[in-house]
Parts: sequence; C-alpha cells; structure tokens
Amino acid sequence: MSIQNAVQQTLKALMVISLALMCVLVFANVVMRYGFNSNILITEEVARYLFVWLTFLGSITAFARNRHVRVVFVLNRLPDPWRGIVLVLSRIAMLMCCVMVLIGCWQLAELNLQNRLPISGLPVAVLYAAGIPFAVCVGVILVARIWRAIRQLPGGEIL
Repeated sequence: MSIQNAVQQTLKALMVISLALMCVLVFANVVMRYGFNSNILITEEVARYLFVWLTFLGSITAFARNRHVRVVFVLNRLPDPWRGIVLVLSRIAMLMCCVMVLIGCWQLAELNLQNRLPISGLPVAVLYAAGIPFAVCVGVILVARIWRAIRQLPGGEIL
C-alpha cells in the first residue's frame, strides 16, 4: 500500500467517524429535546467542530481525487502549450493560497489557544486548526502536480 493510499484511507476513516459521531450526537439531542423535554448542551458545540473538520478533511480527499469544483471551459479551448502553462500558473496561485491559509489558520489557532467554548471547554483553536492539515496536504499535492506538469511541458521549458 502506498503512502497516498494510506493517507486517503486514514482521512476516509476520520470522516466516517466524524460523521457517525455527529449523527449520534444530534440524534440523541433531538430525542432528549422532544422526548424528555431536556437536551444535551455539549452536542451543538461538538457537532459544529466535527462539521468543520469533516468539511476540511473531505476537501482534501476531493482535491486528491480531482473531484473538486473546477471551471475549465477556458482551459479546454487553449492550445496544448498554453494549456500546460496556464495549468502550472493556476496551480502556483493555488499553492500560494494554501500558504496563506496555513499561515492564517496557524496564527488564529495560536491566538485562540486560551479561549474556550462556554459549555464543552474545548479550545477555540481546535476550530481554526482544521485548516492546517488541509493547507499542508493540498499544498503537497499541488507541489507534486506542478512538478509533474513542468516536466511534461513541451521542450522541458520551465516558466
């Protein structure tokens, strides 16, 4: 099993666990609220955190499998040499966005380490830290794709 497959299987397992836990928490809260006129306060905060993490982990897997939203109608109309150049430039722009997300999430996580949610007591930094593995994983994928695309440019030319 390759490293890429192991990482994808781990991400899928984490997403399944997050989704299952979210469903159980929300269902239990609904049953408690409507069946027993009570509720479990912690479920809303934990479910919100799980949803944010689930979204970022799902984004990693979607990007790794090229299942993310892309607009390629201009790219498909370009001649082959230009298509490769535009593809490399767009991936470099996405890599710069990943660096900005990484820096921003890291700074926000550091700033919010001492802030805690009122009911669960979880640090608010956990919410902002969800962007860190996203930025790192997507950044690594982008670097590999940029390298592969540059090697495939006609004549081996480098931008």
